[in-house]
Amino acid sequence: MPTPLTEKEVNRLYQLLNKEQRELLEQYLKQSKKSKWIEKLAHKKGVILRSDMSMNEIWDILNDWELKEVLNGGYSQRPYRCECGMPLRFCYIVHHRKENKTYRLGVTCLGNYTMLYPELIKDITNGFHKVDLERDEILKRYENGWDLTEDYIELALSEQIQKQIDVGLPLSDNQIHKTEHQFKDELRRIRYKYELERMAQYRKESIKSLSHSEYQGVSPTRRSSINEYLITYDQILFKHLGQLKQTRENEHKIVNSSIKTQWSTVQNSVKSLKHGEEINYSDFLSRMLARCII
Repeated sequence: MPTPLTEKEVNRLYQLLNKEQRELLEQYLKQSKKSKWIEKLAHKKGVILRSDMSMNEIWDILNDWELKEVLNGGYSQRPYRCECGMPLRFCYIVHHRKENKTYRLGVTCLGNYTMLYPELIKDITNGFHKVDLERDEILKRYENGWDLTEDYIELALSEQIQKQIDVGLPLSDNQIHKTEHQFKDELRRIRYKYELERMAQYRKESIKSLSHSEYQGVSPTRRSSINEYLITYDQILFKHLGQLKQTRENEHKIVNSSIKTQWSTVQNSVKSLKHGEEINYSDFLSRMLARCII
């Protein structure tokens, strides 16, 4: 687990952000903690939450203590008061839906008032700690400089992630992991497309750098590398073994004769490489991409 930033470090990094970035990050952290709260309550009640459910629908089902906000008074500061009168640095503002009452509580009274098991309270606070680590990750990436990968530009990203990108805030590993999972197929196709474009640019620049006489005088191997983007059997396995295995496992589902032909050609290309022959790598990728054999 990464080492959390100190309070001083967090404050210093926050000063690097503009007002819009700070507000967006705080909004994301607040919502993430609410989501952790809901997740743990739902697990406790044995409720399965669907991704298409609204917050009102979720709370109609849970009908329990709702987390409104977690306030942090700052290092060595206790500006808030618990319902029991104890001064607090961390104040949990919770709303009891049945009673329609809101309470400001410390972590001890949080358990006493809500009657949630100590283990569940610990799970919830541990979840909050993970959210804070995600905040640290975003702040450190911002300081070190972070560029969005070009393949995300073509995706219909969630509102939160798109807003972060628009204001120049980095994404956390958690956000990247969710995006990669959500757009797995789209990203696979986009990345193959970009690889084809890079290969085309490579060939263009390679040919442009040689005069006609120089091009005619290069070795067949070098010329093949320029025109065909030469690749070895080991490189094919390194780059595409997972996709090839996946297609082979599902080849019985291929009913389109054209796609069957493309898949047969792809397999023959791999066999040719294994026997020491050369193949047109650009053509190989085009067949996999155009026919979705990936």
